[in-house]
Amino acid sequence: MRVLLLLHCALLTTVVCASKQHGFSTAVVRLENLLLFESNLVDKIRQHMSDADSVREDIKRYVDDFEANILHPGFDDLAYHVQHPVGAYRLVKRLSQTDPGVLTHARLLTGVVYGDAVIKTTELPTEEDLRMSALALIRLQDIYHLDMRSLTQGQLVMLARQSDGTVVKQKRITREEPAFSLDAEDTVYIGDIAYNEEEYLNAVLWYLVTLDLLRGREQVDITDDPADDSGLGRVDVLIKLGDTLTKLRQHQRALPFYRDALRMGPENQVIKSKVVEAERQATLQGNVTLKMAKLLKGSIPYQEDYENLCYHSVLRNQPPSSRLSCTYDRTRPELYLSPARREVLHEKNPEIALYHDVISDEEAAMLERSPVVSKHGKVFHSDVRVSETGWLHDNTTDVISKLSRRVGYITGLNTEYPSAESFQVVNYGLGGLYVPHVDYFEETQLVKHVNRPGKRILTFLLYLSEVELGGATVFPQINLIVPAVKNGALMFRDMKRSGEFEPLSMHAGCPVLIGSKWIANKWILDRGNEFKRPCGLTPDE
Repeated sequence: MRVLLLLHCALLTTVVCASKQHGFSTAVVRLENLLLFESNLVDKIRQHMSDADSVREDIKRYVDDFEANILHPGFDDLAYHVQHPVGAYRLVKRLSQTDPGVLTHARLLTGVVYGDAVIKTTELPTEEDLRMSALALIRLQDIYHLDMRSLTQGQLVMLARQSDGTVVKQKRITREEPAFSLDAEDTVYIGDIAYNEEEYLNAVLWYLVTLDLLRGREQVDITDDPADDSGLGRVDVLIKLGDTLTKLRQHQRALPFYRDALRMGPENQVIKSKVVEAERQATLQGNVTLKMAKLLKGSIPYQEDYENLCYHSVLRNQPPSSRLSCTYDRTRPELYLSPARREVLHEKNPEIALYHDVISDEEAAMLERSPVVSKHGKVFHSDVRVSETGWLHDNTTDVISKLSRRVGYITGLNTEYPSAESFQVVNYGLGGLYVPHVDYFEETQLVKHVNRPGKRILTFLLYLSEVELGGATVFPQINLIVPAVKNGALMFRDMKRSGEFEPLSMHAGCPVLIGSKWIANKWILDRGNEFKRPCGLTPDE
């Protein structure tokens, strides 16, 4: 119990030290702890308001804002607010626009501390966090084909295209009526982020739903083009749509939006010039119709296959294939009394298996509560991987050492240093993913956190948490989907017995749609395992 308490405190301290470099979009656990702190702070402020004669007006507004956004709907599950993509975006937006001085004054007023340290200015989400949260919504809508209007209402509804090209609502996947929504200011901001990232097709979708939201407001008079409370007007969105479609060389489609904007602002010379240019380009283009296709990023291998597998991992709950086999593994003496429950997913090239109930809930919780920082205090903050990573050496605690030995029993390989790497613990952020990649290193690369070079021959991936939706592991080259099974472990070979790398081991982590995904990786190296895994009879083994 004392060990768990120390590790929990270490995690809180780590989260408190969040800075602009770390951000709140790279790990759901940061938002969870921040929201818990806020809830405690608001309770203390309410208590102070009932006892004191007066409280600053900005403190009262802060409490009212918190209650309107978090408590008003009646949700008692605070974690759901950060594990739902729309709820997380709204939380980041609200806090990124909160005056840090208000929280500082509230803390001094109530004496509430955040973890083991007082809250600081740099601990609040920033504009960059808001941008990353918007990118997460863009990514989730795109990969999982979410219905845009439903998404603005906090509902997650997947779309599917039928054989005749008709798009239909295929599956509603939200577990309950959510308490949050997106307004026109949100959707146009997300569209702007997509435009700036040159994801023009996604930008068109977000601008179109913005127009839909603006039209749906009873107070909107389409003849006068009134703006909403943020100053956003239909003319602005119409121009953005025309500009974005022009980037896609869709001049025929852009022209009606420019003309609608000109009709509402007939004296605007900028819009007039856009209409003239769009008409000229449309004439030059003639009757040629260009398909509005999604631009694939050349840096992401097998992107189309990967995204298709991720989509179907949520859309379909398929039973295991009849070709799969499940066995109790008693191949080593240590497994006689407690055999490993092995499910074979791919027999060879590469060998892939899913082990069930490898760890207990208590062990998984301990790994989650460990410090989530990298060796050099850095986190992954990119389009390739959205997560935070920490390392746990085998000698950290007896539990970690015991778990490492258990991995050795199951794999039949040496997991002691320097024959294996430390456990890598990862918590994924909002829409967290890892695009297709391989785990092995080329000859010139080194495993940086061990003293000597070593080739990764096997990956042992532990699923520490239950992910409500999304977060599957997929192998795009062999068309394999592996769901994130809590307390289970995915094992696959990175290298053949011949010493050649296994390129078909390329895998990816699908975006987390709802939930918080925790995993722990254990990579086993060739050094020290030469006799435990000898060469086979053929080069392909």
